[in-house]
Amino acid sequence: MFLTKYQERMLNGEMGEAISKSFELIVKLGDLNDADKLIPIKNAQIAGVSYYTVGESIFSFLELFSKDKIKVKVPSWLNPAGMDTVKWKEMGISEDFAEKQNRIIKYYMDMGIELTLTCTPYLIGYEPSFGENLSWSESSAVSVANGYYGARTNREGAPLALASAVIGLTANYGLHMNENRMPKVIIDVQTEIKHFSDYSALGYWYGKNFKGLIPYFKGLKESSVDQIKMLAAAMAASGSVAHFHIENQTPESKLVDLGYIEENFEFLVEDKKSVYSIFQQTKEQADLVAIGCPHTSVDDLKKISSIVGDKTLRKGTDFWIFSSKKELETPGSKSIINQLENKGIRIFTDTCMVVSPTIRDNYENIITNSTKAAFYLTRKGQNKVNLQSLEEISMEVFE
Repeated sequence: MFLTKYQERMLNGEMGEAISKSFELIVKLGDLNDADKLIPIKNAQIAGVSYYTVGESIFSFLELFSKDKIKVKVPSWLNPAGMDTVKWKEMGISEDFAEKQNRIIKYYMDMGIELTLTCTPYLIGYEPSFGENLSWSESSAVSVANGYYGARTNREGAPLALASAVIGLTANYGLHMNENRMPKVIIDVQTEIKHFSDYSALGYWYGKNFKGLIPYFKGLKESSVDQIKMLAAAMAASGSVAHFHIENQTPESKLVDLGYIEENFEFLVEDKKSVYSIFQQTKEQADLVAIGCPHTSVDDLKKISSIVGDKTLRKGTDFWIFSSKKELETPGSKSIINQLENKGIRIFTDTCMVVSPTIRDNYENIITNSTKAAFYLTRKGQNKVNLQSLEEISMEVFE
């Protein structure tokens, strides 16, 4: 890989150990993937925040950057933590966990990284622009950035995204290159995709069956970013799919060469039902309804409030919604939040059901409208999850 003389100096340690280690990580991965050079990035989105998922090992890693007083070179944002940083006691988080979580967050803050603590930066004013290069590590956000916005980012590991944020560069390979952004499979959607959970089911089915391959969807109606985030998150979770195209909707759909297509398949009503059947794991009353994987928007909250109407939450079932602080500061959102909270619904920020220990440890039977959440919550076998639409959830847990 070609490096400028200045880049070689950074790699060789003349700017400090943290810069050198960051360069080394990016260069090694670039060499493994036959990258020809380093390219500048517009911004970075960094995972590896929740103490629940990263554990004690994160502290020695972050101390390296703290020791050299490193600041990021590009605008950078954080993924969700393992708790709501304000209402963590309400979530049942221990003081020891909270102390360690706050230490991790402070390390990132001292580096100049914005404490967004969300998996959906594009909902809070950070929409990527077409064609710009990024270094994002949250899998669902990566897929949305590439597919819905037409930006360019590989699915970066948390250390690599941080390294890119520190030096402002990434290696030129993978989805940064035109030839690697072409679809391999056409999926003709032959059944109604109406609910958020339907988009999630389609994404889960695709990822499970066509791992890593870029799809070209036909037959999908015009979709909102809130619907697309459900599709993208599910594909990323079940099959590490980092990019997609939707006919006549996504920015690159008219630019791609369909000559790269290797296979054509249909998504039928039977396929959709098969996903719902996978996540129909309990007939007992739910302990918890968990919504917000990916994080909910204010439009999502309005939809939930409209569906619930004047109903009252059934005793014995908790209802938690996860979002971001900045999204909930949207003008007009306070009244919606109050309406939901008055019905017994709790709204938490900074975290989600996947990266917080409190969900797995305190609830057994869970309902969600997200196959990403269902996929991760059931991996260790301690939780049972039912996948339902918001409308079905309202009928089951409200009276």
